[in-house]
Amino acid sequence: MEKKHIAYIVLGLLAVAFPFLVTSDYYLHLVIIALMWVIIGSAWNLLAGYTGQVSFGHAIFFGIGAYTAGIFVTKLEISAWWGMAFGGIFAMLIGLFVGWVCFRLRGPYFALATLAGGEIFRLIATNWES
Repeated sequence: MEKKHIAYIVLGLLAVAFPFLVTSDYYLHLVIIALMWVIIGSAWNLLAGYTGQVSFGHAIFFGIGAYTAGIFVTKLEISAWWGMAFGGIFAMLIGLFVGWVCFRLRGPYFALATLAGGEIFRLIATNWES
C-alpha cells in the first residue's frame, strides 16, 4: 500500500473519531461550518471550474434543503437524519427543474437566470406566511 493511501486512511479515521474526541461544542461547530463551506465551494467549482458555467443559484438548493430539513424536524418531529435526507432529495428535485430550464442558456444568460432564480426563491421564502 502506498504512503498516500495510508495517509488518506489515517485522515479518514481521524475525521470519524473527531466528534468523539472533541468535548467543546464550539470546536465541533467550527469544523461543521468549515466542512459546509468546503462542500459549497466544491459544488460551485464543479459547475464553474469544470464546465465554465458561472452559477449564482447554488443558494437556492442549499436553502431549500436546509428549510425542508428544518420543517421535517420541527413540524413533523422526525429524526434530523431523515430531515437531512428528505431535504437533499427535495433540493435535488428542485435542482432538476432549475437545471432543465437554465442549462439551455450559456454565458451571462445562464448566470442571470440562476441569479433571478435565487431572487425568486428568496422572495418566496421571505414573504411566505403559514
